[in-house]
Amino acid sequence: MIVLWILLGLIALLFLLLCIPVRFNLNYNGEATVFMRYLFLKYRVLPAPEPKKEKKPSEKKSEEKAKEKKPNPLLRQVKKYKEAEGLTGLLTLAKDLLKATGTRFGKLLRHIKLKDFDLYVLVGGEKDAAEIAILYGEVCAGVYPSVSVLLGLTNCKSPHGRVSVDLDYSVKEPKVLCTASGAVRPLFVVHHGVQFILRTILPFYNKFQSAGKPAVKSAAPAANKKERTT
Repeated sequence: MIVLWILLGLIALLFLLLCIPVRFNLNYNGEATVFMRYLFLKYRVLPAPEPKKEKKPSEKKSEEKAKEKKPNPLLRQVKKYKEAEGLTGLLTLAKDLLKATGTRFGKLLRHIKLKDFDLYVLVGGEKDAAEIAILYGEVCAGVYPSVSVLLGLTNCKSPHGRVSVDLDYSVKEPKVLCTASGAVRPLFVVHHGVQFILRTILPFYNKFQSAGKPAVKSAAPAANKKERTT
């Protein structure tokens, strides 16, 4: 009985920890900086940690030789699937996977509480003025609808969600500035992650691995024929 109470207590504690939101802060000004906070813990996601010390030339050569000897199993399976299903089948599989991934990610976005979002895009360059004007129109046509969908999914409304696209012919290079902050409960991330693996990754993986293999026919009809003859 004591073991049962301990187990229930651990489950309740785990559920409580999953309900505590993880907060994030993003800042982009030519380089992305992302911080994650959970309780009293703080972790820098971007920029990535500094790379390890460089290895000796002999170690690098041995690793390169090992990589050359071992072919990439994923590329080999992609080639096998392409030979079995053709290029059209491979592209269809990739399109369906991306569509399913986008659908699942869209459901996860609904649980992200975006508290503040500010995006500023400055279009310019050393191109012809007419080309820059056309580029400005294309950027506006792509940025405003995309941000509108993002803010709608994350329930981030004005004045907390701001987006602006400007045009300046004197600027040599375009600029993008973005700041965002929000929170998400790990419980929803785990839920949609498990659903994504079970309902998307596994079916596509099984279909990907079964390329070129003959379909296994059921032995039930053959057994029924033998019973009838007897």
